[in-house]
Amino acid sequence: MAKSTPKYILVENKIKQAIKNREFIDKLPGERTLAKTFGYSYMTIRKAIDNLVTEGIIYKVPTRGAFVADRKTAKKKTNVIGYFLDNNIVAGLTSPYYSLIFDALEKQATKHGYSLIYFSDFKDTNSIKRMARVDGVIASCFPRIENVIHEINNTAPMVVIDNSSSDKTIPSIIIDNFNAVTDTLDYLYKLGHRRIGFMTGLEDSDVGKNRYAGYKSGLTKHGLKFNKNLVFKGNFSYESGLTGADYFLSLKNPPTAIMCANDSMAIAALGKIIQNGSTVPDDISIIGFDDIAVASQIHPPLTTISAPIAKIAELAVDMLISQIQNREIANKHVALPAKLIKRKTCADVKDSVVAAA
Repeated sequence: MAKSTPKYILVENKIKQAIKNREFIDKLPGERTLAKTFGYSYMTIRKAIDNLVTEGIIYKVPTRGAFVADRKTAKKKTNVIGYFLDNNIVAGLTSPYYSLIFDALEKQATKHGYSLIYFSDFKDTNSIKRMARVDGVIASCFPRIENVIHEINNTAPMVVIDNSSSDKTIPSIIIDNFNAVTDTLDYLYKLGHRRIGFMTGLEDSDVGKNRYAGYKSGLTKHGLKFNKNLVFKGNFSYESGLTGADYFLSLKNPPTAIMCANDSMAIAALGKIIQNGSTVPDDISIIGFDDIAVASQIHPPLTTISAPIAKIAELAVDMLISQIQNREIANKHVALPAKLIKRKTCADVKDSVVAAA
């Protein structure tokens, strides 16, 4: 006598068929609801779902339930791309840098016939609804939100920018921050600067770590001794730039040049230094990073390292659409060079200052 098919396998087949028929498009009904619908016990339903999770057909999110993981069959194409930015970012999308990122992504998406929507809290009800309407997601990745990055990646095709993910299967577009800062320190050295201060960014991101590491590498390259007193721990915010400027000005022997991990801090420091009676660049030279719009509009115009925002957006959108269309990506991880833009906030060091250093 032939053995009958186990009940949990029957349930698995029913769920697979429901997904194929698009009866289950995103979130599955609760386990008790499925038990009532299919006429099997709660424990049979649970075993079937656990097996389907193992197969990669569905995935679970703690406290939220089970979701369809087969993106090709689960979602109807919407021609909408999502941009995710962690809601813990100071100023969020209104920050000078991320507003540029969003604008560049929107322009690239439009070129390919896609719309771009923004969301910042993956657990928020409205964000979950937006996720159901997107074909893929471009996310600004930070180590502190790796769990969110992985959840989004289980839901839709994905590309990360800013920092790469610990999951190397997720394509990434980042800036070669290390070499950009190291090369820029070469420029200051050629101008005669030997006491070069550095205002760091956030320490919990590769962006902040690599820009700081580039600074230290540049010092070593030119035989300059690292001095912890010439480092101020900032957080990319305008406010930390003000505090950092006060710190450097309070030193008995202030730096002749200050490199800042982003433009917001550099612009704040520039204003503070001038307010305190010193001049830029005659007394102190300043360099930023990103080349936000206001950097060229202030007086004096800020010397800065220009982030290749347009290229980041172009590659990120291209990579994402390749995934959506199930096309192979030749190079899944790209680090783009950044270019020094020389304006008016850097100058040669006076001979007397060089001698004193």
